[in-house]
Amino acid sequence: MAVTGIIAEYNPLHTGHRHLLEQVRKGRPEQGILVVMSGDFVQRGEPALTDKVRRAAMALEAGADLVIELPPAYAAGSAEVFARGAVALLKACGCVDELAFGASCPDPALLARAADLSEKAVQSAALGEALRKGLSFPAAAGAALEADDPAAAALLEDPNNLLAAEYIKAIRRQGAAIKPVPFRRAGAGYRSRELPEDGFASAAAVRQALEDGAGLDAVRRFLPPGVPEKLDYTMFPDDFSAALAAVLERLAREGKYALTAFADVSPEMAARILAQSPFTIRFSELTEAISGRNYTLARVRRALLHILLGIRPEDQTRPRSIKILGLREGSFVPALVKEKASLPVLTKTADADPRLAGEYAAAHRLYAQAVYFKTGRRLPDDYRQSPLVRKAENDCILF
Repeated sequence: MAVTGIIAEYNPLHTGHRHLLEQVRKGRPEQGILVVMSGDFVQRGEPALTDKVRRAAMALEAGADLVIELPPAYAAGSAEVFARGAVALLKACGCVDELAFGASCPDPALLARAADLSEKAVQSAALGEALRKGLSFPAAAGAALEADDPAAAALLEDPNNLLAAEYIKAIRRQGAAIKPVPFRRAGAGYRSRELPEDGFASAAAVRQALEDGAGLDAVRRFLPPGVPEKLDYTMFPDDFSAALAAVLERLAREGKYALTAFADVSPEMAARILAQSPFTIRFSELTEAISGRNYTLARVRRALLHILLGIRPEDQTRPRSIKILGLREGSFVPALVKEKASLPVLTKTADADPRLAGEYAAAHRLYAQAVYFKTGRRLPDDYRQSPLVRKAENDCILF
């Protein structure tokens, strides 16, 4: 009864994601697959393209046995925070033997070495010097690593390799008995925003095409069956502009120290945010206005999202529960998790401890409000939404 963990966003799930799921099961059809998936907001500091329930359905249809939610405090965090929260959940499930992930470098030994050097770089004098020169943290860390080991620095320039190294570091730090199992990432790179002629497209390219108004027919060939039907509405950062502006305007009256209480918001960034008052620009425009040499666009997006969702550094210490989004009927994995888990397992949120359920429900409610104001569609509240169940006889889950 072996179980493989996968950490994902599925934003949206594409044929490359399905390929990894197939590779995990290749030659061992009895292998269980447990996916830790971001909820309605993702690591880029943006809303997910569509809600977590639809994306959990995509995962179940593609081969997952169980999908649990990565809490918003971790899903919208830096690579380190994202990995920390996801690995902690896999460990807390008590039954996960290995962590499978896609990386440009599929060599476990090289990735482990890169993780070692990355750990050292964070503590090095070269990092402090680069930060004093005004570089952003990722650029400064890269410079420190370059000084120590140019080959490792080149390896970690790839976002998938960088995230893989963070997974390895999180497994070590938490003493998790989980084996890292990298698979070579197939198709377009993580940052690619162009749809290829053939093969696998990146999720970023699919999102960009849809945001540009290309329509589902333009991306359908890059998505598994059943996924296009679940993209019957799509959300983008600017759909949250009014909500963010209202929160920022309220906090601005309290001064910059009200902003620095939130994760990833330094005093300097708080001052840059307040300089944009009265916040009559869109989310994307605000991000561009605040970013600069010291702050990458991704860092700013995450900071703004933390303000919007009310996420503070203390919320990113460790997950407090395991929330099930969906499961496959007949799989042994859900029952095994309930038996072995070291954290409370939430199935019906309405019956859960309010302090635990609220960790997920507040973010979903904000997302659902934005969906309603954009489309008129009402998403079920977290307290009314039971876990999805993929019936053995059904190929897809309909909405």
